[in-house]
Amino acid sequence: MPSVETSIWLALKARAQGLVLSPVLPIAWPNESFAKPTGGYLRVTHIPNVNRRLFLGSTDPHQRLGLLQIDVFGRKNENVAVAGEIAGNVAAHFACGTEMWSEGRRVSVTKAPDVGQPIDGDTHIQVPVTIAYECFA
Repeated sequence: MPSVETSIWLALKARAQGLVLSPVLPIAWPNESFAKPTGGYLRVTHIPNVNRRLFLGSTDPHQRLGLLQIDVFGRKNENVAVAGEIAGNVAAHFACGTEMWSEGRRVSVTKAPDVGQPIDGDTHIQVPVTIAYECFA
């Protein structure tokens, strides 16, 4: 059985892979080769946070918290509403209460995802979507 950390990542990745957008956008995954396109794309980053011991027993589960960051990159000089709409669709795909499973471990979205302020770049505009999750394991 994979470690807790691997199970969490696999659950999050599977959910992100199930995201259906029109048009389909390529996804930049951590530690995988990716050629940045001139058009739109997504970038996924997993940010594990702290573990909390909420129970007294040494074998009781810990609350494992973290963030999944999905950055939406839109075409430079395109209406910012285009990237904003995609970011809203990403947030809706990870609505509060969404449950993801891997190896018998449940990962749950703990609150509505945060869609951040658009950030201008040299070649794209970036709209960050931050998804908070927890897993008890």
